Amino acid sequence: MKVSYNQLLKATNGFSEANLIGNGGFSSVYKGVLDENDDRFVAVKVLHLQNRGAQKSFIRECEAWRSIRHQNLLKIITSCSSVDFQGNDFKALVFK
Repeated sequence: MKVSYNQLLKATNGFSEANLIGNGGFSSVYKGVLDENDDRFVAVKVLHLQNRGAQKSFIRECEAWRSIRHQNLLKIITSCSSVDFQGNDFKALVFK
């Protein structure tokens, strides 16, 4: 499944504080609904690429998730690597 920056922006209501689940050193996680006809929530982990080390953290996390299989871990639906409306790099992971 491919998702765009615009789709994630809409799903999280503009990455609103009301949808913020948590913050970390390299990312913020938001809840959202990708499909208006489907009430299933997703978690959108948005990387803070302006923070030093965030890019490497994203690559390491993608490599780790690719090789891990466990029933108690969240499943990644897709990722998004794009640019935002201001032309800044944007990277996010979308979890079930």
